[in-house]
Amino acid sequence: MSYKSSFSGNNRGGFAPRKGRGGWGRPFAKPREPVKPDIEKYPLGKLLQTLQASDLIPEQNGLSHKAAITDCQYIASYNWLNNSTPTIIVPGKPAQWTPLQDPPRLKEDSGQYFRDPNAARYPDFPMAPVVHAILGSDPDYCPTRVNLFACGSTLGNLLRFVRGMDKAFRFNIEVIGNTVFFVRKENDPKEIIMDVHGFGHSFPEAYTTWDNEVKGSETHQRIVQYTFGDLKCLVRFECDGYIKPDGRTSNHKSPTKSSNRHTSSSTEDEDDLLKALLGTAVSQTLHATTNGSDTIIIKHGGSEVPQNSVFDLKTRSIRSKWGIDMNEVYPLLWLKQIPNFIAAYHDGNGLFQDIRVQDVREDVQKWEKDNVDAIHRLSILLGKIIEMAKEDARGLLEVYYTGTGGLEVRSQYGEGTHALPVELMNKWADNETPLEIPDSDESDDAAFDFDDAHSSKQGWKLDWEEEEPDYTACSAEDCGYCGTCTY
Repeated sequence: MSYKSSFSGNNRGGFAPRKGRGGWGRPFAKPREPVKPDIEKYPLGKLLQTLQASDLIPEQNGLSHKAAITDCQYIASYNWLNNSTPTIIVPGKPAQWTPLQDPPRLKEDSGQYFRDPNAARYPDFPMAPVVHAILGSDPDYCPTRVNLFACGSTLGNLLRFVRGMDKAFRFNIEVIGNTVFFVRKENDPKEIIMDVHGFGHSFPEAYTTWDNEVKGSETHQRIVQYTFGDLKCLVRFECDGYIKPDGRTSNHKSPTKSSNRHTSSSTEDEDDLLKALLGTAVSQTLHATTNGSDTIIIKHGGSEVPQNSVFDLKTRSIRSKWGIDMNEVYPLLWLKQIPNFIAAYHDGNGLFQDIRVQDVREDVQKWEKDNVDAIHRLSILLGKIIEMAKEDARGLLEVYYTGTGGLEVRSQYGEGTHALPVELMNKWADNETPLEIPDSDESDDAAFDFDDAHSSKQGWKLDWEEEEPDYTACSAEDCGYCGTCTY
């Protein structure tokens, strides 16, 4: 087996199905049309303005700053548990990278996978768990300083638009306090990804493991904060997993020879002690009622994992004539500030013998420098949308793009859709009574110090010194399985 960075460990256990990523094992699969917004089911509101990417020129729009991402910090996180009642665990924990010494031949993907797990689990207010996680994790957090709250999907769509790509999309906008919320909008909250093939689900099921304190998790969602141009942004995204700094896993059976770049002073005895402590911890629960009988259960458990240890992954067949187009991966890693990327290649029949674990920070920095014009256009576009939202009497807009022409900014149809329930809107607007996640046990806080030189909340920057899309195998959150980059 070939690794750019190599690890060894055990197979994954207790993994619930994830949203689609990864490769296809059929080299001549017929390309599929991307899913387009359904304007019959969800009618469009009044058109307010159409924005053309060609008009977003820095010199003509008074852009006075360098549009780069700086000062990135991990803010909060949560896991969705696979329960019948909507349940999150805060801060949760990503699945751990646990590669196999003797790789098996994996079965092809089967089953149903939600396009947006947040909306599928909590359709009325898919952004509510994020606010619960932030205000519950840090009662002193000040929402009034945040200009934009978005997810990797909505920002990724806007970035593709300014780069001249023709993928249709739609999302809602609401102004709450000083913050403009971008809320992802699919044709149905429980919309599933159709015609799933390949090994994009079975690979992470085999090669990553949910730690004991977050067993039963379905997905890990992270929120980072950074400055983009002159905007203070919060961005939520799904995380594929994390790499333990010393390359070992908490479920190891034998010593590991690791070439990983991280180091750790933890011993195997400390690992075993931590596992014992976490295994005996009793999680307390907060029931947060959002609307009548609508309830989300919020548990305390897991532990914070630093941003510089998380990764995104993609699978692909070695027979693919396209390979992995990193020019479509880097923009999404840039938006999410994810520093590690795992590329896993299979033989077309589920045997992965070429797995590359890569630190891609320098590559993403280079992408940022090479795409400064598109990044400046994105900064201008965000500024225009935010300005329009704050000038709107209701503060309820939506963005709609057909895949060609200009980007339409419209009023939301009818009464509109709110991003948060009333009580959370009030908390976010003035932060007078922030939610609090009760500590269950001191042992919940017993976690490895993953960074020798960084705070656990410190992210990484991609500014420089000098003056898509996840179709089946790509890494976009809103993969349309169009087949463009299959295998």
